Formats: sequence, C-alpha cells, structure tokens
Amino acid sequence: MTKLHLLLLGIISLMASFSINAEVLPEPQTTGGKPLMQVMNERKSSRDYQENQTVTKQDLSNMLWAAWGITHDGKRTIATAMNRQELVLYVVTPTEVSRYNPEANTLTVVNTGDFRKYSTMQDFAAIAPINIVLVVDTSKQSKPEFQGYTAGAASQNIYLYCAQAGLKSVVRAGFDVENLPQVLKLSSNERIMFVQTVGK
Repeated sequence: MTKLHLLLLGIISLMASFSINAEVLPEPQTTGGKPLMQVMNERKSSRDYQENQTVTKQDLSNMLWAAWGITHDGKRTIATAMNRQELVLYVVTPTEVSRYNPEANTLTVVNTGDFRKYSTMQDFAAIAPINIVLVVDTSKQSKPEFQGYTAGAASQNIYLYCAQAGLKSVVRAGFDVENLPQVLKLSSNERIMFVQTVGK
C-alpha cells in the first residue's frame, strides 16, 4: 500500500471519528419570521424560566446560525474585525456540553452531564434548558475591543431570534471562572466572553 493510500485512510478514519461524536442539526430556517423592526421592538432580557422545559433542535439550529452561521459566499451572519472570525460557541444543556461547528451545522459533545451550574452565578440559569457560551480564540483576534464587538453582535442576533420565536433570553457575564473553562475543555487561547441563557 502506498503512502498516499495510507494517508487517505488516515484522513477518512479521522473524519469518521469526528462524525460519530457530531450531531447534525436540522437545516437552519433562513427565511420567514416576524419583521425585523417588530422583533427589535420586542427584544428583551428575561430571568424567569420554567424548569423542565425544552428548546427544539430546530430552534437551536436557527439561533446558532443567527449567531454565527454561514451565509452567502461563505460569509457569516455577523461581521468580525479584519475578518478574523474568532468566535466559538458552546452549548450547555441538562445532559451535555457541545461545540458548534457552523460549517457542518453540527454539535460535537465535549462533556457529558449537567454542568449548567458552572455556566452561571444565578439560580434561574441553572434550570434553563440552554446556556450558550460565547468564546473567542485570542490567537485569531488579540484586541479585546474587537473580541467584545464579535461576541456582542452574536449575542444580539440570539436575542433577536428568540424574540421572534417566542423564546426568553438574557446575556450574562457571571459564571464559574475556574470550572467552566475546564468543563468546556478550552485551549489556552480561548477566552469566555459571555453566557446567554435561552428558554421558556
């Protein structure tokens, strides 16, 4: 067997191992919904969440796409300074923690279990069905002001999607700074900016 064949087999094996752990989300719905001006008027922060509620996989796919999805010509739903594209999104649910891959529209599990308590310092977020952790890769973008813009733009898009979908949301800066990075298995270059709670 040639070296080329061995290399191809290695690549295929690696891709297969990733696909085993990756959940393909429903195709995001990129048309329809309420008018933009109405949605901006209805956007608000909510801190009252019902326990044992769920967010559908379609809604999750739509809001992740709104925050950081791929649009026309490989562009993103938000701008980033110098097109550094430094954002990384993690989703914390009652059963697992996953990393969003916008190119493949998948969630890859990085930890199993209920780690919501580490994503918050407030009780309401620990019972909400979804906490989205907005992380930046500082090796791609080193300037804090640009990192803040990126995370803020993504957060606003999550807010707007939730407003039009009848979901509650609030962005927060409070989380367990010691344990949450370990739960997410962040690299030394990755920095948590905010956590956004979503639910009903």
